[in-house]
Amino acid sequence: MSFDRRLRPLTQRLTRMSRYPFTHAAALGAAALLLSLGAQAVQVTPSAEPADVCPALKHIVDAPDFKQLHNEPAAQLPGLASADDCRANSHSYDCHWRAHWQADGVVADPLEELGADIAACFPNVVHDLNTPTRQHFVVTAGERRINVTASVQGPSELRLRVAR
Repeated sequence: MSFDRRLRPLTQRLTRMSRYPFTHAAALGAAALLLSLGAQAVQVTPSAEPADVCPALKHIVDAPDFKQLHNEPAAQLPGLASADDCRANSHSYDCHWRAHWQADGVVADPLEELGADIAACFPNVVHDLNTPTRQHFVVTAGERRINVTASVQGPSELRLRVAR
């Protein structure tokens, strides 16, 4: 069957519809409605990008007492099931969790993604160790030096340790 023969029923139907302005307007209205519903569905679909960890990281690094972070929602790192995944004492804050995000097309694994976030979150940071399983940073805040270490504990399992 030729291409012309396959298109003939469609062109005949469109020709008939154009004879009746109301039908034509209804078809255009239905098409516009479908397009707007499709656009709305795209907006509602959750993004596959990782959550922004900077607010929680800044809150943790700036905390005067790591022990208080257990009860503060602002210190909750994205992907942590609960604050019970973190241990704190007066000099360190240590969290373990599974990375639930996918690679974003630029960074291939969760450790690299977390390391890039740490480097981008702080203006006064030195990235002094970068291996496939561990990344270490020194954040300076006034007279204080804070060590931030991100490491891999297992497949997609991360550890973040912040220490003074």
